[in-house]
Order: sequence, then structure tokens, then C-alpha cells
Amino acid sequence: MQQPELGRRLTALRKEKNLTQAELVEKSHVSVRTIQRIEAGEVLPRMSTVKILLGALGEDYDSFLTKPVPVMETTKIALPTAHRSTLLIAALAGAVYLVAQSILGAMDIAWIINHTGWEVRMNTIYTGLTVVMVISYTLFARGFIALATVFEHPLLKVVSYVLMIATGLKGIFDVASLSVEVADTLWLPYAVMAVLFGALSILFGICLIRLQDGMGELCRMAGILEIMIGCTLVTVVLFFVTYIILIPAVVLEILVLYRGYEYLSRSEASLPASD
Repeated sequence: MQQPELGRRLTALRKEKNLTQAELVEKSHVSVRTIQRIEAGEVLPRMSTVKILLGALGEDYDSFLTKPVPVMETTKIALPTAHRSTLLIAALAGAVYLVAQSILGAMDIAWIINHTGWEVRMNTIYTGLTVVMVISYTLFARGFIALATVFEHPLLKVVSYVLMIATGLKGIFDVASLSVEVADTLWLPYAVMAVLFGALSILFGICLIRLQDGMGELCRMAGILEIMIGCTLVTVVLFFVTYIILIPAVVLEILVLYRGYEYLSRSEASLPASD
């Protein structure tokens, strides 16, 4: 069941049971802010949260889905429409990020193999691509921050912010490393970064899997691939496998963002017109 219908049904059921939001908080142990946002149609909660609320209201999940909504006065619900444009931009930025990161990956491997053969113009190209990669990834990550807000997933928001910052710092380090004449001296810092990014990727993958209640199977598949990326990175020696898994992982994540955009578009279209 999509929003805002879910919020309207839960509100109608709560009022039918003669309960205030505060009383529902006591019975369900779900925060009042969460209940307010669900009833307002601002977020699509996990199925487990819906079942907890229904249990507190003494309603079976299956009967709740088929139960007609009592006629009640409705007002226009303020959905987070700003997130809709953020998700669309993020999906487009994801495609740019994938292209830039793929080229940079190939250049990284070439630089490791033949560092002394690089020319100044190659450094310029690499620096420009790194800037494009960091900017596009920032916009890409903002899409997942928007999803985390809509679906009330605080861990996904935190991990997305950390990945955004870490990617920017890594970009700065990558550009600075171009001036290092002995490539072997960079193995240790890059090994540490691989482990850190691996841990973040595993966390990000877990967050995506937990998002599947609201966004479907695509999230689970993308989450599994992110966990695989994380596992290869933490080994350090298998870092090159990351570039192989990265392509399908980012493609699926772009589709997840676009699905989120479509979800918000449908939700906005289904809102009752204001008087």
C-alpha cells in the first residue's frame, strides 16, 4: 500500500478506536514523530512498523488492507515534493558518476603499471575527471539521503553522508598523489582507504536491503552487490574486482532512485485537491 492512502487508513483506524496519537505511542512504543509523519503521508514506513501499529490498534494486517476507509474530511497532504527533483537529478548524476569512475579506474590501473610514463596532460585529464566524479557522486548520494528521509531510514542517511565526505577526501588524495614519484609509497594509505570504503560499502548494502520493504527487489539486489564490493575492498588485494561489480551495482542503484522518483510522483498525483 502506497502513501498517502496508508496514512489516511491508519488515521481513520486510530480515530475509529478513539485513540489519540499520544495513546497510540504508549500502546505501540513507536515514536510520536514517526506516527505523525506516517499519518501525514510524508514517509512510507517498513512493513514491520505498520504491523506494530496495527497490532496496537487491534487490527489484522490482511483485513486492514481490504477494509474500506470511512468517509472523513480530507485535506491536502504536504508530501516532500522537493525530494522528487532530488531523486531525478541523483539518478542522472549516477550515470555520470559511473562513466567517470570507470575511466578513472582504468587510469588508476595504468598509473600503477607505468607511473613514470605519465605526461602532464594525463594528470590534467585525471584531475578533471576526479572533479566530475566527486561532484556527480555527491549528487548521487543526495538521492539516497532523500530516500532515507522519505522512508525514515536514519542509518542510510548517515552512511550516505559519510560516503559523500569520504569520496571527496579520496578525490583530493588521488589528485595529490599524482605528484608522488614513487608509486610504491602509496600502498599503505590506499590499503587503509580500501578497508574503510569496504566497511562503508557493506553498511550501505545492508541499508539498501532493509529498504526493500518500501522499494522492492531492486534494493535487495543492489544491496547484495554493495556488500560484495565491500568484501572485495576490505581484502585490499582483490580491489580490482570492485570495478567489475561496480557497474551493475550503480546501474541498479540508479534504477532504485528512479523508482523512488516515480513513487513520489504517483503519491503527489493521488493527493486530494485542496479547496
